[in-house]
Amino acid sequence: MQIIKCLSMKHSFKRGFWINHIIWLITFGLFFITTNYFQPTNFALMAAAYNTFIIFLVYVITIKFLFPRYYEKGKGYILISVAVIFGLSTIFAIIDIYFLPDLKHNIPKKPPMFFIFMRYFMTLGLAYFIGTSVSLMRYFTKQKEAEKILKEEKLETELKLLKAQINPHFIFNALNNIYSLSYSQSKNAPDSILKLSEMLRYVFYDCSKDRVPLSAEIKYIENFNAFQQMKSEFEQNIKLKLENSLGKIEIAPMLIIPFLENAYKYSRIEENEDAYVNIRINSGNGKLIFRIENSIPTDSKSAPGSGMGIKNVKHRLAIIYPGKHELIIEEENNLFSVELQLETA
Repeated sequence: MQIIKCLSMKHSFKRGFWINHIIWLITFGLFFITTNYFQPTNFALMAAAYNTFIIFLVYVITIKFLFPRYYEKGKGYILISVAVIFGLSTIFAIIDIYFLPDLKHNIPKKPPMFFIFMRYFMTLGLAYFIGTSVSLMRYFTKQKEAEKILKEEKLETELKLLKAQINPHFIFNALNNIYSLSYSQSKNAPDSILKLSEMLRYVFYDCSKDRVPLSAEIKYIENFNAFQQMKSEFEQNIKLKLENSLGKIEIAPMLIIPFLENAYKYSRIEENEDAYVNIRINSGNGKLIFRIENSIPTDSKSAPGSGMGIKNVKHRLAIIYPGKHELIIEEENNLFSVELQLETA
């Protein structure tokens, strides 16, 4: 990849090099053709070379000195530039009048110095305008690229921070579960530790990647459900339904787990035998549809979906799947549901 990038930069440099040379050759040619129409060839060649040189000089001074030193630092660019153009026009007018007499032998009457000065001032002003325009284009292009890089770095940093929030949150909940099982001397405690080790392997190893197979996320959900079942003496009403082929779909890790945690928390399923959590995952044609619904106890005082976990997921979705996801959260008749649609292709 680095080699391709270097070759691309080299190719771009060569192209820019030839374009610059062609532009200055065209400038020289235009000066020569217009001058040669009225004057001999030797005079036209010298005049074209001289005019091309002074335009090139002002152009280089503009893009290499004036623009970076005064415009980019906000130090009176226009006033300083006008002063520089005025000074150079005066110098070139004096050179034209007193040091290039041979170039004027075919001109019957030498024009006043004011007209010679104005000719140089207008010519150098045009060169300055072109140099400023080119510099502005480069400047704003560079700014745009810098903003893009900064935005990408910011998004990457945000994702890392969001991922970092997931792991401690999970471990805290898992250890609480194991503590409860151990405290009640449940026979499920050893099995819960085994499940926890599998889940930790997924969290610490697989979740460090940008994408994980959907099958790995589902395996985590199955372990999470089994872990949840261990918290009650009765069998909790938890259903997981998988529809269509999972194929080789990959998604951002730990993207749908917070919805699962939210459903368990607000349904209080480990306390209430009438509570339920239904999960459905449908994938195919480059699209993933995840739906989860849970009952809400009539005496519930907390609002489902208001926790940090859901806010975290919304933030991650906005960063990772901009314009490629739809999240529908509804609460009605003691039923809370979440439907997430992702374009994974």
